[in-house]
Amino acid sequence: MSKQRRPKLKVIISLCLAFLVYLLLCGLFIFLVHRPSIPTTNSERFFSDMVGPDRALIIEERSSAATIRIDLIEGAKSSLRIAYYAVHDGLSSDIFYASLIEAAERGVEVELLFDGIFHNLKGREKETYWALVNHPNIRVKFYEIPNLFKPWTINNRLHDKFILVDDTYVLLGGRNIGDKYFLESYPGSFVEDRDVLVVNTAENLEESVLGQFKLYFEYLWSHQYTVEKDSTPPQRYVEVAVSRQKGLLEKLNNLKREYPSKFNHHFDWESLTLPTNKVTLITNPVERLNKSATILSEIAALAETSQESLLFQSPYIIPDRHIRDYLGEEWEANLYLLTNSTYSSPNYFAMAGYLKHRPQLAKKATTLYEYYGEGTIHAKSYIFDQRISMIGSFNLDPRSAFLSTESMVVIDSIPIAKALSDNIVELIGESVPYSTEADTPQKTPFFKSFLIGTVRLLLYPFDPLL
Repeated sequence: MSKQRRPKLKVIISLCLAFLVYLLLCGLFIFLVHRPSIPTTNSERFFSDMVGPDRALIIEERSSAATIRIDLIEGAKSSLRIAYYAVHDGLSSDIFYASLIEAAERGVEVELLFDGIFHNLKGREKETYWALVNHPNIRVKFYEIPNLFKPWTINNRLHDKFILVDDTYVLLGGRNIGDKYFLESYPGSFVEDRDVLVVNTAENLEESVLGQFKLYFEYLWSHQYTVEKDSTPPQRYVEVAVSRQKGLLEKLNNLKREYPSKFNHHFDWESLTLPTNKVTLITNPVERLNKSATILSEIAALAETSQESLLFQSPYIIPDRHIRDYLGEEWEANLYLLTNSTYSSPNYFAMAGYLKHRPQLAKKATTLYEYYGEGTIHAKSYIFDQRISMIGSFNLDPRSAFLSTESMVVIDSIPIAKALSDNIVELIGESVPYSTEADTPQKTPFFKSFLIGTVRLLLYPFDPLL
């Protein structure tokens, strides 16, 4: 190598190392030191002594979750506002997108908001993206597309999962769009999840939680972190877009002929739902870096005022020191927790964080249950004194608490709390109370245990990012 080229190489290496340090400092370590203020809470606003205008229904089964989404989209008359964290290739996503295009053909205004990383509208699915934006009644936006020159944007993720229909219905929960969430005959490890449908019966939208959802979606939609990459496809992709639209609609029509029982139900959701006293939307703030933990604070406040029982289900529970600051030391009510076991969980990173804190967690809980049934559990639900239920996208971990946008509904309804409790208790029947001496019905494969253990060692200091 010539002497003239060596200085240039040194400069390039130095710049690369400097940029790597910048990435680590601003994309990783800054989250370990930056702590937001603890927000104030007012749990009394979740309660009412009168029956309210919102009715609700809990959806557990995978096939029912698919059917209700199809029915809501088929029945939309004026608008569909949809926010989703992740979409996975497969039959379910094809039906989802085809149904939206079909609704747009009827004149329904469709607004799709996806997370800027996990939307999956790239690669093979780029054609689907062009098919969507090619329709005049469909708009697609992305929340916080990562910018390597602003590495703190990488952890600012949109984790909401809800469908808002005509200001009359909202469906939200833990499910992303993908076959493992909906197909009963899914060949791989399927996901047991949960949705809640809320129906507005009030003439005045402001009386219903639907009004809160509309404002929240509009806030996300118009936020400076949200971008619309293309309002229409470039001319060279128009033919691809039209072809993909036709292909999706043909596939949907073929499925309707082959499986007519899955379509055109026109359910009377008002009669199928249960009464509530009050339904309230709570969300995390839309901020970069560590967010003020609004939802975690509300959970803690409700837990502190509960007197009898707390029943929490979360696929990942990682009570790092910052979460423990919010949750406090002692609660009067008995605490029952349900989460995945190392056998059932596919998330090695979350399991690594959970195992680190499991001994402390077992001491705080009256009983800590670990799921050993088929598939994996993914629902996020919290019950307080068999009256208040909280359902949505929020996991009991630092990522949901401080990093992601999240949305939950707080429901004051004894019938809903009873239905939710019964569903969680059914899952507890396939679980084992944690104990260092307990025998488990299934053994975690050695290689999986080894990988989780390795991840646990490597990520030991990085709980705030799990």
